[in-house]
Amino acid sequence: MDIAAMSTGLSQLNFQSQASTLVLRKAMDQQQQQASDMLSLLQSVAVPSPEPLGQSIDISA
Repeated sequence: MDIAAMSTGLSQLNFQSQASTLVLRKAMDQQQQQASDMLSLLQSVAVPSPEPLGQSIDISA
């Protein structure tokens, strides 16, 4: 294999790697935004309970 072909192959590999990284970064940013939106939604609908749950047990039958 000559040097020009090797150079072209390495250049293409580098470009593909950069493109894959950009796509992965975009997907991760979208996942982070969706998780943030979901947490905001859950916090907005949280209803406080009138009594502390799980602090007492009724053992009479």
